[in-house]
Amino acid sequence: MPEAQLKIMVSSTVYGSESDLDQIHAILKGYGYEVVMSKNGTVYVPIGVSNEEACLQAVEDCDLFLGIIFPRYGSGITHKEFSKAIELDKPRWFISHHYIEYTRQLMKQFMFDTEGNRKGFEIQRTSVLDSIKVIDMYNEAIQNHLDSDKRRSHWAHPFFKTPETYDFLKTQFSNMGRRMNELNKLNNNE
Repeated sequence: MPEAQLKIMVSSTVYGSESDLDQIHAILKGYGYEVVMSKNGTVYVPIGVSNEEACLQAVEDCDLFLGIIFPRYGSGITHKEFSKAIELDKPRWFISHHYIEYTRQLMKQFMFDTEGNRKGFEIQRTSVLDSIKVIDMYNEAIQNHLDSDKRRSHWAHPFFKTPETYDFLKTQFSNMGRRMNELNKLNNNE
């Protein structure tokens, strides 16, 4: 394991995905990262600070951000973490359950007007998706944004079962030295 570690925040809803998150946590730890994940209790919560504030501070403090979009919205803290990572332009990657893109395509006609503006459309909780806000979170994660005169489009790697993420995780995170070099270049504006 290298002396220096990068801190990666894994942001996701927890309920119903505990074993998936345990597997992802183990993989990233195995690659040598310091993994910050609320499910594992590795988000530092100072005295007098809410869990939400602590999670948003963890986004600020991380080197890399991995957002996982499951078909559960939960309390909305995950969405706020995604928004914070995007606002701070953190180096970030997203993986998304197959149901999300499928539902996004299916519901697009109801969610947006002809100019692409979000309507007030909502759904009732189902066993497939508990809130249409999950689709809003997905849309925000993959949005185009400007960065130093370059347009970057983010995307979310799809998965149905967690083992389908292993090659993605290996490709993106197994070489921490390479990521450290990229971050150094980014921070030195090279």
